[in-house]
Amino acid sequence: MELFDTHCHYNDEKFDEDREEIIKLIYEAGITKAVVVGDNIENSKKAVELAKTHNFLYSAVRNTSK
Repeated sequence: MELFDTHCHYNDEKFDEDREEIIKLIYEAGITKAVVVGDNIENSKKAVELAKTHNFLYSAVRNTSK
Protein backbone atom coordinates (compact mmCIF):
# COMPACT_ATOMS: atom_id res chain seq x y z
CA MET A 1 0.00 0.00 0.00
CA GLU A 2 1.23 3.47 -0.87
CA LEU A 3 0.93 6.16 1.81
CA PHE A 4 0.51 9.83 0.83
CA ASP A 5 0.84 12.49 3.55
CA THR A 6 -1.38 15.28 2.26
CA HIS A 7 -0.32 17.96 4.75
CA CYS A 8 3.00 18.29 6.56
CA HIS A 9 5.33 21.06 7.71
CA TYR A 10 8.86 19.66 7.37
CA ASN A 11 9.79 23.21 6.39
CA ASP A 12 9.09 24.40 9.95
CA GLU A 13 12.03 25.65 12.00
CA LYS A 14 11.45 22.95 14.62
CA PHE A 15 12.88 20.49 12.05
CA ASP A 16 16.04 22.55 11.41
CA GLU A 17 18.29 20.23 13.44
CA ASP A 18 17.11 16.90 12.04
CA ARG A 19 15.04 17.64 8.92
CA GLU A 20 16.96 15.36 6.57
CA GLU A 21 16.87 12.46 9.04
CA ILE A 22 13.11 12.89 9.55
CA ILE A 23 12.50 13.01 5.80
CA LYS A 24 14.57 9.86 5.34
CA LEU A 25 12.68 8.09 8.15
CA ILE A 26 9.21 8.91 6.82
CA TYR A 27 10.18 7.60 3.39
CA GLU A 28 11.62 4.42 4.88
CA ALA A 29 8.41 4.02 6.90
CA GLY A 30 6.40 3.87 3.67
CA ILE A 31 5.28 7.43 2.98
CA THR A 32 6.03 7.62 -0.73
CA LYS A 33 4.55 11.08 -1.33
CA ALA A 34 4.03 14.09 0.94
CA VAL A 35 2.85 17.67 0.48
CA VAL A 36 4.90 20.22 2.41
CA VAL A 37 2.67 23.21 3.10
CA GLY A 38 3.93 26.78 3.39
CA ASP A 39 1.89 29.11 5.57
CA ASN A 40 3.94 32.26 5.00
CA ILE A 41 6.39 33.46 2.36
CA GLU A 42 9.50 32.12 4.14
CA ASN A 43 8.02 28.68 4.82
CA SER A 44 6.60 28.57 1.30
CA LYS A 45 10.08 29.10 -0.14
CA LYS A 46 11.41 26.30 2.09
CA ALA A 47 8.56 24.03 0.94
CA VAL A 48 9.49 24.61 -2.69
CA GLU A 49 13.18 23.93 -1.98
CA LEU A 50 12.34 20.67 -0.20
CA ALA A 51 10.22 19.58 -3.16
CA LYS A 52 13.09 20.39 -5.52
CA THR A 53 15.59 18.31 -3.54
CA HIS A 54 13.40 15.28 -2.65
CA ASN A 55 11.59 13.58 -5.50
CA PHE A 56 8.73 12.30 -3.32
CA LEU A 57 7.92 15.68 -1.75
CA TYR A 58 5.56 18.23 -3.27
CA SER A 59 4.86 21.78 -2.14
CA ALA A 60 1.74 23.82 -1.58
CA VAL A 61 2.31 27.49 -0.99
CA ARG A 62 0.31 30.41 0.23
CA ASN A 63 0.18 33.52 -1.89
CA THR A 64 0.39 36.46 0.51
CA SER A 65 0.43 39.19 -2.14
CA LYS A 66 -2.63 41.34 -2.58
